[in-house]
Amino acid sequence: MINMKFRILGSASGMPTINKHHSSIWINFSDKNILLDCGEGTAKQMLKFGLDKDFLDAIVISHYHPDHVSGLFMVIQMLYLQKRKQDLSIYLPEHIEKFKDILNLFYTFLSKIPFNIYFSLVPSLTDDFPEIDIIKSDHLLDYESIVKSNGFINEFNSYSFGINVNNKKLLYTSDCSTLKPYKSMLASTDVLIIDAMHPDSDEILELPKLSSGKIILSHGLSSKLEESLNLNKNDRFEIADEEKEYIL
Repeated sequence: MINMKFRILGSASGMPTINKHHSSIWINFSDKNILLDCGEGTAKQMLKFGLDKDFLDAIVISHYHPDHVSGLFMVIQMLYLQKRKQDLSIYLPEHIEKFKDILNLFYTFLSKIPFNIYFSLVPSLTDDFPEIDIIKSDHLLDYESIVKSNGFINEFNSYSFGINVNNKKLLYTSDCSTLKPYKSMLASTDVLIIDAMHPDSDEILELPKLSSGKIILSHGLSSKLEESLNLNKNDRFEIADEEKEYIL
């Protein structure tokens, strides 16, 4: 029985990488299809893997960094040009109206798009998809002094997601600074897709002791983590594979 399947459409860090794309994961569960994050290259990957124009139910953006959201504009444009008809839900971390202003700036006027786009904030995701748990991450907190000193409106919202189907659980951290928000749920996680760039490498190297599930390293590798893994091979760690369909 297939509980869920997913493809890691993009696994690069914030730095563009040859032969990799920026953050995006397609997940199918309970006859639903969602994208978690939509970095640069997502539209191309959707075409490559034959993901139909009407298959998507929702796109969820974990936080506003370009490598997690820049592909959303091209996905919307592609679906418009493909003449999609189905409604689409888009969940944003903050400031929906500001995001709509950017669409208008790009001449991507919602009034011209032949399908309805319903924008909501990420915390409302669980109302429509009860299989999904939302975890607040600590990724953006270091920006607080810059935001406050300049009077910017950023809210530091950054999210991780757990998906639970038939007692199978996938946890996608997206970007995170530490693993503290996830410690209590690691033991029950069957697949962990972890940011391998930002957290301290010692935290990541401890993961096999905390979780018996598959550990997929995504978003690049920090130099310290890469060095440690080269010195001490551990079969519990798997590098994210953008060519693979994972089944859980």
